[in-house]
Amino acid sequence: RPDATMMALACVSLGCAVAALLLRPAVAMVHRPNPPAWPPNVHVFGPEDEASHIETIVAEAFRKNGGQKPINHGEFSLSRFAFLFKPGEYRVDVPVGYYTQVLGLGGHPRDVAFDAPKGVFCGDGSDADISGSLNTFWRSAENFHNRRGMLWATSQGAPLRRLMVGGNLTLAEWKKGAGYSSGGFLGNVKVDGTIMAGGQQQYCVRNADISRGVTGGIWSMLYLGCKGAPASHCGSTNDGPGIVSIDTTPVIAEKPFVSVDDEGRYHLHVPMAKRNQAGTDFGWGSVIGFEKVYVARDFDSAAAINQWLRDDFHVVLTPGIYHLEAPLEVMQDNQVVLGIGFATLVAPKGHPAVRVGNVNGVRISGILLQAGLHGADTLLEWGNGSHQGNEMNPSFLHDIFMRVGGSNDPAEAQAQANVMLRIASGHVVGDNIWLWRADHDVTGPVRHEENPCDTGLVVTGNDVTMYGLAVEHTLKDLVQWSGENGQTFFYQSELPYDVTPAYGDKGYVGYRVNDTVRCHQAYGVGVYHYFRDHAVTVHRGIAVPPWLENSLESPLSVFLEGYGKMLHILNNQGAATTRVSSGQAQWWCEKGPDVPYLPPTATTTVTSATASSSTTMTTSWTHTITMTNTYTISLTTTSTTSFTTTETLSTTSSTTTRSSTTTGSTTTTSTTASSTTTSETVTSTTSSSTTTVNIPMIGFLAHPLTGSAGIMSWIAMAVVVQCCFVAALAVYVCFVRCIRPADESRVSVPLSSLLRLLSRKSQVDRSRRSESLSNLSPARRSAARALSVQPRSLLSTWSPGPNDMTQRQSSLWQASPVGRSGSLRLSFMDSAMDSGLSQSPGGTALLSPWNNRRSIATESPLWRPHGDARMATWSTIP
Repeated sequence: RPDATMMALACVSLGCAVAALLLRPAVAMVHRPNPPAWPPNVHVFGPEDEASHIETIVAEAFRKNGGQKPINHGEFSLSRFAFLFKPGEYRVDVPVGYYTQVLGLGGHPRDVAFDAPKGVFCGDGSDADISGSLNTFWRSAENFHNRRGMLWATSQGAPLRRLMVGGNLTLAEWKKGAGYSSGGFLGNVKVDGTIMAGGQQQYCVRNADISRGVTGGIWSMLYLGCKGAPASHCGSTNDGPGIVSIDTTPVIAEKPFVSVDDEGRYHLHVPMAKRNQAGTDFGWGSVIGFEKVYVARDFDSAAAINQWLRDDFHVVLTPGIYHLEAPLEVMQDNQVVLGIGFATLVAPKGHPAVRVGNVNGVRISGILLQAGLHGADTLLEWGNGSHQGNEMNPSFLHDIFMRVGGSNDPAEAQAQANVMLRIASGHVVGDNIWLWRADHDVTGPVRHEENPCDTGLVVTGNDVTMYGLAVEHTLKDLVQWSGENGQTFFYQSELPYDVTPAYGDKGYVGYRVNDTVRCHQAYGVGVYHYFRDHAVTVHRGIAVPPWLENSLESPLSVFLEGYGKMLHILNNQGAATTRVSSGQAQWWCEKGPDVPYLPPTATTTVTSATASSSTTMTTSWTHTITMTNTYTISLTTTSTTSFTTTETLSTTSSTTTRSSTTTGSTTTTSTTASSTTTSETVTSTTSSSTTTVNIPMIGFLAHPLTGSAGIMSWIAMAVVVQCCFVAALAVYVCFVRCIRPADESRVSVPLSSLLRLLSRKSQVDRSRRSESLSNLSPARRSAARALSVQPRSLLSTWSPGPNDMTQRQSSLWQASPVGRSGSLRLSFMDSAMDSGLSQSPGGTALLSPWNNRRSIATESPLWRPHGDARMATWSTIP
């Protein structure tokens, strides 16, 4: 049995392990300061502040990031600003420049009111000509009441949200007519007057209350869930642009917002998801105190921010440019990451800036993501393809803007990404997304396919919905959609300016739904082209399977300028758009006969491939996959825990080929995988399966005591691991010392008892069949030695001879009984599957199995000699 020392050691070790585990609740009890410590570029104003004080601070920010001289001043500035206004009334004008956000801190938009001639406003970025707002990007205004109307002459990436406008909302500045703008998005806005779209080329208006209608607009206006919206009509008329009006929004949760109470405490509001919503929603939603919100600053590392995310905190990213060394990882249900003041995340080398796991109810909002100069596969990655999502708890992206290029000089270094946004999970909703490969940068126009990016959006998840989607200038398909039940409400795109005729020859399009998709809906999908450098001919702007053609409402194509042409709008439908066509924009409004879904035809092929990857992150691991194809994939990162995995896969897959011919001479062929049979062998050695450096149970040691990572966390981790190891060792020793001896002493059979039965002749008297094994003659008893049989262990026995001893594991044992000729063979007897074969001097006997070590008092066939079968009853075993 364990001695006192071992017991004491076990108790101490277990106590250490329990103490370490108790550190985790300590993290849960950590609260952040409320009010938070805002950085200097977040300005919080109150109604008690002098108007001159507010206007001075605002003017200084606008001097850096706004104005018309030079034109579009501040477009690629490094400065970021957020102006937060506490509840009250303000008689100030607030011009909004690049990378600037104006936020009211009330629980309702009317709590913060601007009563000045302009209030919060944005004008043209250029006064040189009529096209002054085409590059007026990256600014926003939310959660207040502009009492005297509002001017907001912007293009993409400049949303209005949660507003009340007393008077008209003007979306284009008037100079020599309506200035051109390429917007845009507004959501959850109440307008007491008229929305004056003016020279806006297109606009998405979602869940607005419009008192006096809409005027202006050029090509495409979409109204979703709006009260007071104009009626739909396909194509432009003398009265205005093409219009798509849809009564209700299928599913929406408004963007999270921040408020402050009378005592100065801040709260994060997370509006609830609603279905079939019409009009505005100014509700509070779930209210979370900033005690559970980590307010990040641009000098924070990804490791530090991820530690707070792992500890189930929400995160507010304050204005700044975050050069990340690793992705921000959102792996908890219902977590919120909210950027203010156009917080900009630069993707680390080879990784996305943000990675969202297989989770539900997540909100990612108000962030600008930028490709780094070392390249990345994606800028935002959502799910790994195995998560179907939750219809009752969907996830949302609000005001997410991404860019590849623009702020860099490509002659020195080029930004690069394969895909900007990849969504592989189900039930994800995008609400105002702009994905931009820059057509111009700090040096001027981008040429020769510099700052490459293949595709803006790739959707493989099911039930994904987009409101207000814009993708521009990527070098292959702008959008690729292969998930089922997808929906897009408003889409604006521009094909790349700087491509060669090979672009058209390869069949790239602005919006592609793969031939494997059965159900998809899209409203107001527009593909524009401006082939600035070469005469490029594109066959079609939109590509969908034939059975989905009637699922698109009011698709259009637009010739902007330059060379080349687009022959059709949708597949082979719709007129061409060229310099000499009858109109700059063309719509396809007709509906053809419904085409039935064509299921794929399967042909079986066997494929194999080999890939190996070696990864070092915050956990060091090596992963090797071996198959038999002609490619090898290698990836190396940096890590600290190690495990090795070897997988061998042989896959038999069924590939499907579909050929469909549309009206004309075009044949489309696609190949997809349908069924797979996989055989997998995995060998792994792990010390940890985590992929991060920080240990959650001691996360509070990482900040602020020791900085972002901290040596204290490593020391504490080592102590905890050692204590757990010692505790496990103590438990094992206790088991061996306490349990096994009892088993060994329980099953013991005198050898003399077995010898007596085995040596008897076939003519044994029937009257002695049930003789107990304990009834032995004195001579036999004195010559016998104990035969001890331990289940699943060694067969240990002494021969009746003087000092001979033999041990075998589950094998035959041979000895010569005293006074007998011949041999005795005993095999290991453990369970009902084992038997003993003994050749006694009187004949060959077959020993039957022992039932088990605890139940021996049963009738079992013990031996069968030459001649009559014998039965023995085991009552006890001495």
